Amino acid sequence: PTSEIQEWSLTSFLARFNYNYQGKYLLGASIRRDGSSRFGAENKWGNFPSVSAGWVISQESFLRDSKLISFLKLRGSFGVSGNNNIGNYTQYPTGSSSANSAFGATTASGVAVTNLGNDLLGWETTKQLDLGIDLALFNNRISLTYDYYNKKTSDLLFSLSVPRESGFSSFTGNVGEIRFWGHEFGVNSNNLVGKLKWSTNFNIAFSDNKVLALSSL
Repeated sequence: PTSEIQEWSLTSFLARFNYNYQGKYLLGASIRRDGSSRFGAENKWGNFPSVSAGWVISQESFLRDSKLISFLKLRGSFGVSGNNNIGNYTQYPTGSSSANSAFGATTASGVAVTNLGNDLLGWETTKQLDLGIDLALFNNRISLTYDYYNKKTSDLLFSLSVPRESGFSSFTGNVGEIRFWGHEFGVNSNNLVGKLKWSTNFNIAFSDNKVLALSSL
């Protein structure tokens, strides 16, 4: 029989601010500070701020009594998030007791290093920009939504192949950048709202993903 225990920890601090003026002007901001035991001693902590804003145009005096536009809102946000999903003890070189060595005609058991550690291993970060608009027409009978997003992930937590002559097969590090961006459209209509109800929904999205850089190892 064998037994095993793995432990890891995450410490987080969060500050948040929200502001709403007359239901028309909306502002939010937050900052997180996270520390993870899964990273090297110099890179355990990461700071992740975010900010968002919204303008409910339909609450303005020039649209408040509109018979065409029931609701109109512009919104945008930008934020940074972190990822530490790499498993435990990746930053340390670990050993295995299953290694054997030959001493003449005798085989002796021993311990060998089985993976490369990385003292510089740190947070994978993602920066994302979102812009959108919400529009409702004819007493909310028709609703339209549009979103644009642009997301860039840096310092990817990635396992790279290394030459076998090094004695190892892979190495985990912060390498490369990936970019995601796209558009999303949605339309909802309430065609019948009496005893018989009928609504329709339509959505479509266009996206593009691109690897901007990877390590040359």
